[in-house]
Amino acid sequence: MLVAASLAHGQELSASEILKRVLLSDPWGLSGAEILARLTLTDKSGAKSTLAYSGKSMQYDPPLSKGVVRFSAPPDLAGAAFLQIQKRDGDDERFLFLPELKRSRRIAGSLRSGAFMGTDFSFADLDRRDLRNSTTMLKGQESVGKWPCHVLDIVPTAADSEYSHVEMWVRDDNFLPLRMKMYDRAKVHIKTFEAVETKRVSGSWFISKSRMVNHQQKHSTELALDQIAVKNSFPEDEFSVRALEKL
Repeated sequence: MLVAASLAHGQELSASEILKRVLLSDPWGLSGAEILARLTLTDKSGAKSTLAYSGKSMQYDPPLSKGVVRFSAPPDLAGAAFLQIQKRDGDDERFLFLPELKRSRRIAGSLRSGAFMGTDFSFADLDRRDLRNSTTMLKGQESVGKWPCHVLDIVPTAADSEYSHVEMWVRDDNFLPLRMKMYDRAKVHIKTFEAVETKRVSGSWFISKSRMVNHQQKHSTELALDQIAVKNSFPEDEFSVRALEKL
């Protein structure tokens, strides 16, 4: 049974409704925005490397979205691009374009648990299918910093999910996920996501800086959205394999 969450103004939301609001609001800028972003990778010795990219995305069947990112740095990755189209039925579509190959390749659903461009974010973390297709329970209330949060326990329903469950701390007032803990199929805590900075752009809230820590590999990735423009209208052909392969 789902437990109802009480908001300040008296409205009660179930755990699944809270999660739905998280997905619709898209605090990651993956559906309805144009962004410039950086990924900073830190290995267990403290060595750092940085990837830079631009991204465009739009919701076409809320909360489902289409999105494309194109990398500009480092030099050996410049021109590489990734296209993702979420699907309501069946597996999402994912294509990765690498300039040296001069063609795109489909990323199969069986590879969802793989690292995205060497970061600590997996393809599954990006497609959010494990959140979209899940059973969700409300565990209670707990603050993250000064912000009261609903604490959700999310269990993906797909057998191919890399996670047995995900714990999520969702800010009461604007439905930003401030923390997530991911557990593998053996229920071992393997990764933690933390919102480091948040900002409001054109009336929408975004996690402008976040960190994903891989506890097993002692590796982390910081994602910074340097520029955010709220936008949900792009030519449809921008989200195609043909457009992806344009250098």
